[in-house]
Amino acid sequence: MAWTARSLGWVVAAALVAGCTTMKLGRNFDYNTFASRVQVGTTTAPQVMDWLGAPIGEGAEVGVDGNRLDVWSYYFASGKIPSGADTSFKLLQVKFNAQGKVAAYVWSGDVSGSAPVPQKSAKK
Repeated sequence: MAWTARSLGWVVAAALVAGCTTMKLGRNFDYNTFASRVQVGTTTAPQVMDWLGAPIGEGAEVGVDGNRLDVWSYYFASGKIPSGADTSFKLLQVKFNAQGKVAAYVWSGDVSGSAPVPQKSAKK
């Protein structure tokens, strides 16, 4: 983790020295493809990986009830440094239950053309 933070610091410093340059973090992904196909409780981790590729980050969420969900993170940011012009960011976190199926997901972002598709209600 320290190596990553240190590396990011060097990248930012180099960009500032170089003047106004475009910086990109993460890997671009198509949220609309994901949102149009995902079915909570049915979609599997291999399906998500097929649609979006390997996650940039992996982690876990443990609820107050002790339930554990594996969390995959996808993110992409770009913008001009140091001005901050043309800045955009999007983040998708996909949460999987113990059976490897999508239990939930969280989307946030401001990239034009990547607005969330209305949530489908889960069938019970």
